[in-house]
Amino acid sequence: MSSLFRMLALLAIALLSTACTSTKTLPGTQTVLPQSERQQQLSAMHNFTVQASIGIKSPAETVSGNLRWQQQDANAYQARLANMLGISLFELTASSELTELLVRGERYHAADASNLLWQLAGWSIPLHDMALWLRGLPGDSATNLQYDAAGRLVSFTLTDSTGIRWQLTYRSFFDDALSLPRQLQLHSADTQVRLVIRSWQL
Repeated sequence: MSSLFRMLALLAIALLSTACTSTKTLPGTQTVLPQSERQQQLSAMHNFTVQASIGIKSPAETVSGNLRWQQQDANAYQARLANMLGISLFELTASSELTELLVRGERYHAADASNLLWQLAGWSIPLHDMALWLRGLPGDSATNLQYDAAGRLVSFTLTDSTGIRWQLTYRSFFDDALSLPRQLQLHSADTQVRLVIRSWQL
């Protein structure tokens, strides 16, 4: 009996070890595309809508709410930031020619969205390259680019149109072949921005 017991015990240990070392792919998870193919497809995305939660902390104020960003082509987009009560904080319509910003019921026009937002609200975010960094792509001003083992951009430094220097970090990605950004964080010398993307519509 003792020999049989030892054999059964050894068999149970062997089965347990095999189970512990086996791996399973989570349902819905896709293999990330190779870096060059992924960047090519991301660069070709000019029509998309992002729904996200956003938190902004600056010396002027602390803002939290919901952001809707609708990219219409390479140079045109519409954005709306509303607080948790659904009250609009700003609405932005931009094209290659002009930017229109609606803040506190007043409508303003300017050539540069970030500078206009900073003047009106006392805080800003790097809007000029936002259509790129939302997708996980750097703009022309990006430096210190860092990539992970999957070839995804995970952090870089950028300078916006107002001259403010930002550090951008991608905290997580969606489980799809494009591995679209899910959680992002930006910070400058005095402002922090946290963005959690709830959905992508392509």
